[in-house]
Amino acid sequence: MSFSLLVIIGFIFGIGLGFFIQRAGLCFAHGLGEIFVGKPKRIIRMTLLIFIISALGFYFSSYISSDLGLKPIGELRGFGFYNLLAGMIFGAGIILNGGCILGTLRQLGEGNLIFLIVLLSFIPGMALVVFVLNPLLNHSYNVQNIILPGLLNVDPAYIIFPSVLGAIIWYTLLSLKRY
Repeated sequence: MSFSLLVIIGFIFGIGLGFFIQRAGLCFAHGLGEIFVGKPKRIIRMTLLIFIISALGFYFSSYISSDLGLKPIGELRGFGFYNLLAGMIFGAGIILNGGCILGTLRQLGEGNLIFLIVLLSFIPGMALVVFVLNPLLNHSYNVQNIILPGLLNVDPAYIIFPSVLGAIIWYTLLSLKRY
């Protein structure tokens, strides 16, 4: 596939995703707050839908190209004081910001220019994480790049399809239930 075609597809996908996020008012941090306020249905349904699409997309993309598909994109680190401290800092940042990066981009796209300052402050924050905190934590933790099928030593289909089926059932039950 040529680079120009990939750029065009990415641009069209980005416009569509932006439209969806803006119309849905999607912000995961705000949605998590809705769960504690007593309105969990909306965010859980959105999260389940995103999980279903992404799980099937990653699984079937490996049939398109062997370079795509399930990859160890996350790191499994130990747990301890650093996790508690990071969670508190992350929570404080969400409270100060009023949402996550997705909500920030949505607010900025809707014309709320105060979120331009928030977006620009993500840059030094991420630089701090990548160039200072990650090297420090790599010396403190035993870092492992793994994915669940590799950990359990099973074919990915045995994990993905039951998980997606469970998410579809849960989504359907939430759609039928009125509250």
